[in-house]
Amino acid sequence: MRLRIGVDAMGSDGGSEQVVAGVRLASETVGGAVERFVLAGDEAVLRPLLRRNGLENSSQIEVLHTSEVVAMDENPLSALRHKKEASMFKAIEGVRDGTLDAVFSCGNTGALVAGGTLKLRTIEGVERPALASIIPTRMHPFVLIDVGANPTSEARFLVHNAILGSHFARAVLQTERPRVGLLTVGTEEGKGNETTCAAHAVLKQCEGLNYVGLIEGFDLFGGTADVVVCDGFVGNIVLKLCESLFWELKTFIKEKILENPVRKLGALLCSGVFRDMKRQLAPEKYSGAPLLGLNGWVFKTHGSGKAEAVAGGIGMMIKCVRSYKPQEVKADVMRANALLEKAA
Repeated sequence: MRLRIGVDAMGSDGGSEQVVAGVRLASETVGGAVERFVLAGDEAVLRPLLRRNGLENSSQIEVLHTSEVVAMDENPLSALRHKKEASMFKAIEGVRDGTLDAVFSCGNTGALVAGGTLKLRTIEGVERPALASIIPTRMHPFVLIDVGANPTSEARFLVHNAILGSHFARAVLQTERPRVGLLTVGTEEGKGNETTCAAHAVLKQCEGLNYVGLIEGFDLFGGTADVVVCDGFVGNIVLKLCESLFWELKTFIKEKILENPVRKLGALLCSGVFRDMKRQLAPEKYSGAPLLGLNGWVFKTHGSGKAEAVAGGIGMMIKCVRSYKPQEVKADVMRANALLEKAA
């Protein structure tokens, strides 16, 4: 089945130019899986950009004109109340009404979470959705969940995150039995705060979940877990730290190589290695973060994301929509909720 993809074309730090260019790249790489891209935004802004990218006459592109935009620093609830015609919300409504299969945005995270939750509602048994992100590593990537939807958490949210993240890893990373670890300050029993310890006690009892126990920061890049569970406060810091460190190391290596001719020659001889590193570790490869736990698909990437990040996120979204199994998620969540009630 070819998908109908909604794109919030106005919600980006780089402006609509990067979003439209990203849609063009996505149409070239994964366009065969898409029936149409519906770009929500100001038509007067989008039409010239579509012409510039050679998409003005594409039968695969449709513009949904909207008159409002949610600013990146805008209060989410205020935006929901006062900007009902915003591009982000109109795209989400397309998923709710069944005219779109999924929506992608670079916009205000809080507004996207609030809009997605209120307009689509959560899967039965899930109280709050969670943002999941894929982190590339030297060996194989892992899923980090939550990366910003819920800065404060409770034990049941962490348990739900583990289930949502496990199914996401199964769908996108194609790992049959993803190893799930709970991020805390040590691996010994009792390490962590009260919320972490309570979630750990329940996760150990969840049948069907390949829970490997408590993990700490040292374990993130060592292949210990395929899914790393934490609250949105910690997860957002970890995500941005990983991405900033990648770019810092890249800049540092480049500066040092350019310091003298001998190093330039060495870099030329190692060009294949650098290409492989960039291909495997670049954040753009896994830039789409789904808001898991909703009755519909909402994906997010950074507001600063360039065209490559938009295209990579759309590709990730297509793979997830096709492979994720919400009914199995619901069944696992209901079983976990029974354990949570028993532990209360």
